[in-house]
Amino acid sequence: MRIVLVDSWLPTTAAGTGTTAGIRGLRAGLLALGHEVVTLRPQGAPRGSLTLHRLLFNLAVPRVIATVPADLVIGFDFDGFRWAGQRRTVPYVVSIKGVAAEERQYERGWVRALFGLFAALEGLNARRADGVVVTSRYCAEAVVQHYRVDPVRLRIVPEGIDLARWRQPLPAAGDGATILCVARQYPRKRVADLLHALVAVRREVPAAHAVIVGDGPEHAALRKLAAQLGLEGAVRFTGALSDEQVQACYRQADLFCLPSVQEGFGIVFLEAMASGLPIVATTAAAVPEVVPAGRAGLLVPPGNVPALAEALTSLLGAPDQRRAFAAFGQDYVARFDWPLVAQHLLAELERPASVSGQR
Repeated sequence: MRIVLVDSWLPTTAAGTGTTAGIRGLRAGLLALGHEVVTLRPQGAPRGSLTLHRLLFNLAVPRVIATVPADLVIGFDFDGFRWAGQRRTVPYVVSIKGVAAEERQYERGWVRALFGLFAALEGLNARRADGVVVTSRYCAEAVVQHYRVDPVRLRIVPEGIDLARWRQPLPAAGDGATILCVARQYPRKRVADLLHALVAVRREVPAAHAVIVGDGPEHAALRKLAAQLGLEGAVRFTGALSDEQVQACYRQADLFCLPSVQEGFGIVFLEAMASGLPIVATTAAAVPEVVPAGRAGLLVPPGNVPALAEALTSLLGAPDQRRAFAAFGQDYVARFDWPLVAQHLLAELERPASVSGQR
């Protein structure tokens, strides 16, 4: 099968988000299954606004796709919305990763306005496509609520992970007190909750410290908060890192924590499990669908800093429990290997009421 992917998002995970990893992983999974994959991307780097760069690319998508033979076209989030409105003979599916309308609710200022635009285009894309793929039950409910998409047109396919890369036989090198957080730093990720919790954790485990990987709109504010809380020597902000550097951070940690209140899926949880890290996260959004509570880690109510601090303190003081969670997680994450996920996607798209071509 010849599959065309329409993708205008940032091409590297260092600059992008889990969406970048998800699109790149799906492509690799489809190739591993023997399919031919063509990715349509904007030419050159953005010279100004990334959003304008993406919109101009999408305006040209119908003309470009018309010249590319394909058996299936897949857009991501709002990418492909112009193609969705064209008369076409090739089936078109949109894969929605995080549901911009949900993400918008947690943002402020210009970022909130930007996500409002993304949500409007994403909803248009979803309503016009032949089928809609979402990553979790949480996302499915959000797409129905915000975008008025008939549930029978939805297919739930999880994100995946490149197990061959993440399961390298490298020994864990944590010092018994390293908490790792990897996130594009938006307000909804609630990294500030981790910083507040760390103050309490250090009263019980004085050596406890955090490594926070990533960049984003909240990065400067989080650095300032850490200083205000007296955590200068207990928190290291790395900024954006390459894939190899991020992987090294996982290998040198003792547990993973992301107290996000909104996750469409959360590829970082797969990375943590594959790397042999127990997880502390919340019961919000899609997180419980990805992290088996009490088996791969501890989940606490979203926004509950005392509960977050208690969970972190408990795991830092229980190396046997950390090892048990890590062992379960490494076995559990095998089902998310990208070729398996890609195969699942194609099987779901063959089901009735999903892909049928332009009506």
